[in-house]
Amino acid sequence: MTRLYATTFGLTLLNPSTILSFVALFAGLGLGAIDDGPGAAAAMVLGVFVGSALWWLLVTGGISAARTRLSQRLQRGVNVGSGLVLMAFGLAALSSVLAG
Repeated sequence: MTRLYATTFGLTLLNPSTILSFVALFAGLGLGAIDDGPGAAAAMVLGVFVGSALWWLLVTGGISAARTRLSQRLQRGVNVGSGLVLMAFGLAALSSVLAG
C-alpha cells in the first residue's frame, strides 16, 4: 500500500498540468511577489498539501461509500455515461483543433 501511495504521489507531483496549475494559481494570487522568507513558503506548501490530501480523502471516501450502495447495473451505467462524456469532450477538442 505504501508503494502504491508513493507511486501515485510521485506521478501527481511530476504531472506538468498540476505544476502549471499551481504556478498559475500562485502567480494569479500574487504570491510570487511576497518575500516573507522560507517560513511563509513552507506554510503555503503545507497548506496546499493538506488541502489536496483532504480533498482527495473526501472524494475517494465518498466514492467508496457510494460504490457499496449502488447496484452493478447502475455502476455500469455511470461508467458508460462518463466514458461517453469524455469521448464527447475529446471529439470536441479534436474538431476545434482541426478546424483551426
